[in-house]
Amino acid sequence: MDLGAAVAAALTRDVNGLSDVRRDPLEYDAFLAHRAVTRVSGVAHADGERIPWSMIEKTTEGPHLAVPYLIDNGDREYAAYASGLLDDLAPAVRAPRVFGMSAEADGRKLLWLEEIRHEGTRPLDAQSILAAARDLGGLGGRWLGRDLREPWLFRGWIDRHAQPEAAEKGLATLRRRDPAVVARLGDRLDAAERLILAQPRVRAVLEALPQTLCHHDAVGANVFRSGGEVVLIDWESVGPGSVGADLASLLFSSVRRGDASANVVAPLLDEAFAAYLDGLREEAPGADGAEVRRGLDAAIALRWKQAVDVADSLERGAVPRRGSLPDEAPEDALAELIVLTDVLLEASAPILD
Repeated sequence: MDLGAAVAAALTRDVNGLSDVRRDPLEYDAFLAHRAVTRVSGVAHADGERIPWSMIEKTTEGPHLAVPYLIDNGDREYAAYASGLLDDLAPAVRAPRVFGMSAEADGRKLLWLEEIRHEGTRPLDAQSILAAARDLGGLGGRWLGRDLREPWLFRGWIDRHAQPEAAEKGLATLRRRDPAVVARLGDRLDAAERLILAQPRVRAVLEALPQTLCHHDAVGANVFRSGGEVVLIDWESVGPGSVGADLASLLFSSVRRGDASANVVAPLLDEAFAAYLDGLREEAPGADGAEVRRGLDAAIALRWKQAVDVADSLERGAVPRRGSLPDEAPEDALAELIVLTDVLLEASAPILD
């Protein structure tokens, strides 16, 4: 399939040709090369009419250029669209519509997707967070307990967050008790150390909880409010996960990236959980609220590296950064990340008791 066919699909009519085609690269969290997201626009010629159009073109290069991690992600999102999995996600959650797909001989994958405009604030405000939490609950409830066997689904989400390969270095950072670190973090260092050592228990809790379909990257930058529903972009990590896992991404990881403020999220945790549970129970009335809360707390507890990263920045005198707010004042960023560390340790406490 090519761009012309994708435009015809988007317009739902035959197209004789395209003109004035423009490509505008978008800022994208592509920390690895050979993945690109571009807004493509132009004019379609159809039966004497000139029809303006625009869409998003997402490209992942093949193995001759891209690393395996990136190829896996691109292949997974391609498979999710091709399978129809994303066609009927939940009452108020959907993916961007796909207008065309191309898998080339060299392994390059292209998706031509609906362009979504966010109807709300960025960073996310309290109202947007609560609305997204409820709708994510609906997604969790719709898929709760379903048999998700597709081989391309992502199953390594616990390791991605828990980073067991980094635990030893993380413990060493905390145990050095650098004076600058102690001055700002104090007793948090002992709690963070206990959390790292308890990661096998956190994993066991998550694996024992009810499972559902998760986006696994439902951070603010991937959450769009459009037409009264949530549109989630970037389905590269879609797969099974514990109830509450996507809510942890929305609440915790959004702050870590700068997609939301810790001072908004921290006092909102219980209300956001209640909204998520309400949405989940609309689809799965018998869901156990205690299990769902345990899922949220344990999914946050996986993110122990948040505390270590703050300690490391303080020790090195480095400027802490949140990816979506590169111009944020360093002291403001540090204050946000310390509040987020408190959220981490408070959520972890019930798991460690």
